[in-house]
Amino acid sequence: MGMLHPSPEFITSVCFLLVATAVFLRRRVVHGHRRGLSIHVTDRAVAHRALLEHSTAFLNRPIGVVPSSILTGERYPNIHAAPYGPYWRAARRNVVAGVLHPSSLGLLGDIRARALSRLVGDLNSGVLPAECLHFAVYSVLAEMCFGEDVVSELGETRLRAMHKLQRDVLRALPSLAVLVRYPRMGKLLYPSRWRQVLAFRRQQDEAFLPIVAQVKRRSHKNKDPSSFKFKTYVESLVDLRIREDDGACRAATDGELVSLISEFLGAGTEATAAALQWTMANLTKRPDLQQKLRAEMVAVATACGCDVIDEVELSRMPYLRATVLESLRCHPPIPFVMRHMESEVAAKVLGVTVPDRGATVNFLVGKIGRDAATWSDPTEFRPERFMSGTIDADLTCTRDLTMMPFGAGRRACPAIAPAMLHLQYFVANLVREFEWWEADGDDNAVDLTEFRGLFVTIMKRPLHARLVPRHPE
Repeated sequence: MGMLHPSPEFITSVCFLLVATAVFLRRRVVHGHRRGLSIHVTDRAVAHRALLEHSTAFLNRPIGVVPSSILTGERYPNIHAAPYGPYWRAARRNVVAGVLHPSSLGLLGDIRARALSRLVGDLNSGVLPAECLHFAVYSVLAEMCFGEDVVSELGETRLRAMHKLQRDVLRALPSLAVLVRYPRMGKLLYPSRWRQVLAFRRQQDEAFLPIVAQVKRRSHKNKDPSSFKFKTYVESLVDLRIREDDGACRAATDGELVSLISEFLGAGTEATAAALQWTMANLTKRPDLQQKLRAEMVAVATACGCDVIDEVELSRMPYLRATVLESLRCHPPIPFVMRHMESEVAAKVLGVTVPDRGATVNFLVGKIGRDAATWSDPTEFRPERFMSGTIDADLTCTRDLTMMPFGAGRRACPAIAPAMLHLQYFVANLVREFEWWEADGDDNAVDLTEFRGLFVTIMKRPLHARLVPRHPE
């Protein structure tokens, strides 16, 4: 028998059916939001009540809103995307008690120094500040993740290629989001985008899994714990065990390892680099504040006789901390925090009624931090507001919630301590090394307009500045 070939009319009918189905699904999503399935919270008291006092009702994020889900189809969740349960608890406990624990930060001095030296060299060579700042943060996190020896073996060329892959993935995510919105139909309607997803994931596997295998081989050869000055994130993941609800204990799968490593490098770099760029942009825009910060830095550096400001000296610089806090208040890198809320707690916590299937609650971080009821002149960049002692700057939001740049509650960002340390470290030493002035020309002027990407708020126009090297006082 000869092969049957579908007629053009049949093919047209099938295509029409696929498109009609996608349109119908989209209308259902939009219609659902119009009926109140998405609730926006801008009141800090309501946010505190929901995320802190009733945290158990807000433990999960809506399915499909986390960027990593685009690459993994929810199969290999990271900490940010995983539902509350054994896997989430084990993975979060591992990173909080390990590489991100405040006691580990003092062991990272050499890592910070290497990143700063490379950063100063790049800036002196004329590379755009925005690119330099981003790679400097990435290089710190890469050594925290893989270790100095592995990063040294990789070499700067390969490390920069891994950094580029991360940036390429993040830039592509907005166009790939349709694959999460329509998980089954999207693959048929957008085959080229699906192939791009598979290619990105394959490149991540090829970049990270050989490093994991290398760490495993080394851990088998050397069992002496004293031989490691600092336990890297990958080393902790190799040792990670997840105890399931049925009592079984298992190691993380390769897919989970790749997702967790990608999250550590990606989320950590993007949020911290964005905050660092916002801070330096505001200081460039305000030379008077920059000079005040430099005076504090010079006084501390002179007293300790040090060439580089590090962890101990940073604790003696209250105006530096105030400057970073003000930058996080004005320009929180994560513009919103999303949670799924079940219908039975909606009336109790938020005073609203939602359908049985629950609702998405969107806590607008930027608006909470710029609420005129809490902050005087909320749009003005004024670090002095944190020097009076009248504002509770508790970033964990445990006592009160006046701003929440790292989120709040059980699913708050676990990297508050290292993020604050790295931000203060780079800001202090960049102000020590250079005077930051606005570059000539309207196209190079500092523009504080926000551009909201998929999940990080960045500057609409990357930071340009005219840097004048300084000699140590």
